[in-house]
Amino acid sequence: MVRFVLAAVSLLLALGTGVSAECEACPNCDYENISIQQGDACLNYWTCSGDTITCYYPSVANPGTYNACAYGPANDWALISGPSEICFPYAGINSKCEPGNDPYNLGIPGCTASYGLVDENNSGLLK
Repeated sequence: MVRFVLAAVSLLLALGTGVSAECEACPNCDYENISIQQGDACLNYWTCSGDTITCYYPSVANPGTYNACAYGPANDWALISGPSEICFPYAGINSKCEPGNDPYNLGIPGCTASYGLVDENNSGLLK
């Protein structure tokens, strides 16, 4: 309950001072190339727990599985786990918390949700 009250107060302060929302976002795609025509594997879903966001991309090398890239606030949301040859080295900033690949709201601070499905081009299971 205390956490909720603090989040609500932080949100009201941010809105009252004219500060716009700003979120940490999962990179749209990773470095694993599906094909020249299709490009790289792109974000399928993400999870957020505490101050860690994990972004999931379909694996080209292991169809039916996902590559997980986790990011944390230390060192400006740098990669904390996941294959460095596939994952981007840093999460990204989205100044308006749009679209749905923004797990962490910096203004509150906290998770925008515990889970989010993106499911856009190149984000489905590869067969």
